[in-house]
Amino acid sequence: MIRKLLILSIFILLSILNFSFGIDALNVEFVGRTGEDYYSVAIQGNYAYVAEECGLSILNISIPSAPQLVGMVILPDTAYGVAISGNYAYVADSGSGLRIINISNPTSPSQVGFYDTPGNAYGVAISGNYAYVADSGSGLRVININNPSFPFLVGFYDTPCNAYGVAISGNYAYVADYGSGFTNY
Repeated sequence: MIRKLLILSIFILLSILNFSFGIDALNVEFVGRTGEDYYSVAIQGNYAYVAEECGLSILNISIPSAPQLVGMVILPDTAYGVAISGNYAYVADSGSGLRIINISNPTSPSQVGFYDTPGNAYGVAISGNYAYVADSGSGLRVININNPSFPFLVGFYDTPCNAYGVAISGNYAYVADYGSGFTNY
């Protein structure tokens, strides 16, 4: 499948108002807090998977006012991004590339594979059997994750500046590329 690339050099904050479920998106309320120095979060079920300075932390959020640390994986570098697909967490681990963590048991996560990208991995998105890694000065890396224990590079696009974030929608990859302006491919 051919994916197209859209490069964004701005931060976009979206407020999604869902009136059909009666959610009051205008009155946000603080509920709970734990930890510090977190860079990214992904939610699956009653768990929050948090990219942080030391690696990946897993929090039980079944009681939102009292999140509890239940598992952690120490990684070689600073984890800046995390995406969840099935039983795996995909972590953008800065200078150590993409790290793949088995989270089938959130209290005992374990690294099962990795792909060391050439740059500094800051963001990651998953679509099907592919991980899309925003790899700073090395652009966008596309990694086949069909076998999480043996991921391999299948493509890349060298963005003009520094890729920090990535999102996938349909056949498009949207990349936040700091310093390059707005480019659509």
